[in-house]
Amino acid sequence: MPCSNCNCPFYEIQAEEGPLSAAEASCLVTSCVQKVEFGNDEVLFMQGQTSSNLYSLTDGLVKICTHTPDGREQIVGLSVPGNLLVGLQSLNDERYAYTAIAATNVTACRINHRNLLASVQDRGDIAMRLIQAINAQLAHSRALMEVMGHKCAAAKIASFIVLMTPKSAHGNCRFPMPFSRVEMASLLGLSEETVCRLMANMKRDGAIYAPRGHVEIRDWDQLHAIADGKAGSHLAA
Repeated sequence: MPCSNCNCPFYEIQAEEGPLSAAEASCLVTSCVQKVEFGNDEVLFMQGQTSSNLYSLTDGLVKICTHTPDGREQIVGLSVPGNLLVGLQSLNDERYAYTAIAATNVTACRINHRNLLASVQDRGDIAMRLIQAINAQLAHSRALMEVMGHKCAAAKIASFIVLMTPKSAHGNCRFPMPFSRVEMASLLGLSEETVCRLMANMKRDGAIYAPRGHVEIRDWDQLHAIADGKAGSHLAA
């Protein structure tokens, strides 16, 4: 079946004679896949729900959340288009270990994981794609752990902005930021007041400009310096 989701780990992009055109490219797991769309704040699946599908994002961003015993939502990760598969951590579990919520409008391929695992048994090429997706998930998790790790608050915020910058961006750029200050604080383990204050300091110093729903990087070198913990004392809190 022709496929336009070139970000999916199971998107077939090569033939013996060379790259295929987008119209000719096909999905390696076509029998397992259904194209789906979600609006902003729609739920892909809920923590505790029976685990049955993985999602490969074509467009948009998904936030990964858990719920504390007192009902509070804690953002613990995010997923973007690429080799990442939303729900991969629950591939062999009966129930999802977390909730996945669309942080923007989302287009995705929904992949039935039982059919996928059945395909893996007979197709080594599919198994290798799944292993690559697992490795991509581990690399992304490590990057996020570094952001959330033993850094000062300003370095965490700057590192998060760097992580959210589209890979296609070059130099100073402007891009949508679907996370509110409250959500950033939740993800980074900071208070909302701290996030607002330090982003205001970064704006005043000319590193970024952050109108509602967007971030504009105005001094890439300075933003990297803050992310590396080399900023002035007023940004080290």
